[in-house]
Amino acid sequence: MTGSDDISRVDLGPVSLAWREEGSGTEPVLCIHGSWDDHGSWDGVVQALAGDFRIIRYDRRGHSASTAPPGQGRLGEDVEDAAGLLAALGIEAAHVIGHSYGATIAIMLAARFPARVRSLMLHEPPVFALLAGDESEALRAEAAGLMKQAAELLTRGETEEGARLFIERVAFGEGTWDTLFDGAARAAILNNAHTWLDQFHDPERLAVDVGALAGFHGPITMSTGTGTLPAYTAVVERIAARLPAMNVAPVDGGHGAHISHPRCFAEAFRGHMRRVHSAALATASG
Repeated sequence: MTGSDDISRVDLGPVSLAWREEGSGTEPVLCIHGSWDDHGSWDGVVQALAGDFRIIRYDRRGHSASTAPPGQGRLGEDVEDAAGLLAALGIEAAHVIGHSYGATIAIMLAARFPARVRSLMLHEPPVFALLAGDESEALRAEAAGLMKQAAELLTRGETEEGARLFIERVAFGEGTWDTLFDGAARAAILNNAHTWLDQFHDPERLAVDVGALAGFHGPITMSTGTGTLPAYTAVVERIAARLPAMNVAPVDGGHGAHISHPRCFAEAFRGHMRRVHSAALATASG
């Protein structure tokens, strides 16, 4: 690993991940960002939490400063990257926060590498397949159609148009391209568009088994924005029905609550950690 200022790199065979460590606490927290953006999306949350936790965040493969090998990427590779990063840093297990597709990765990380995950805080994983065949089928179909449109725009080289469509109609809501993201964030989104397009073609992303978390025994919190788009609300409801022990924590904002309301999001994580510590005390006392 070599560092440049406070950004370091770790080589995991076919990929080199850019990562950053902050905070004065001892409990390790791994932050996994969603599609299109990078580790910078956690800036506000890190500022609110760094006094109490050891926070590790990184650019996922193919995003910003991290590399990616040629060929079709897979969700499983992102999962292996997260586990490999923790191992390379000598972190036996971490509390994991995931946003959107990063929450999907966190789910599979806990299912495949449960010893690496002490607890989970998930913000609105886009597991839209859970909406198939019930009263929310229209929401699933709409999201699928919009993502297909975004992919077609990217394929034609209309990158900003495709990114704006996805950001405003699939993920964060109307007007958020200009109001939620600053110029640097929009530049990162455009730079990472090719990785989202690759992700769009990955068949693994449609086969996420939320039920696999039934075998994970660490505490789980699902945060959800009070102003989020209806499809995410429906997904959270479906996951909560499958995982009754999971805590659901409303936070101000929408799908990008960690960006728009980072202190509220950080407080929700503190609440999650209080539950983690209470569960540990209960276990220790028998």
